[in-house]
Amino acid sequence: MKEIKQATPPMKVVVKHLEKLKFEGENSDGKKIVMDAKPPFGDGEAPSPVELLLMALGGCTAMDVISILNKKRLKVEDFRVEVEGKRKETHPKVFTEIKIHYHFKGDLPQKAVEQAIRLSMEKYCSVSAMLKQSAKVEWDYTIEK
Repeated sequence: MKEIKQATPPMKVVVKHLEKLKFEGENSDGKKIVMDAKPPFGDGEAPSPVELLLMALGGCTAMDVISILNKKRLKVEDFRVEVEGKRKETHPKVFTEIKIHYHFKGDLPQKAVEQAIRLSMEKYCSVSAMLKQSAKVEWDYTIEK
């Protein structure tokens, strides 16, 4: 019998205006996040949509890397990802360069860490794949024992 593959349903979010340039985004599960512009246009009380894009990249690759290292049964004591982006000066101010720095703490083999990052950045991280269409994305890492 032939297996029928079903297409992934489209994602849907709703963005609602709150005040000034402050908005609330809500996903289909009811999870919400607030976005705001920096003064003088907004109050700067929440990340901007562009900052959220960098956070999405950091979160996407972080989830991949930790999942891969967990499958290898490696113990990560502490982990964080720093993402920095440079944008064009003119509109649309897209990212042109993005640097990702992974900070690990634990007795982790360098080869396993590099493999996990490469798999994320070259195969699994959808956000990275999209951003690579307009920006040069580079990464490095440190391991603290």
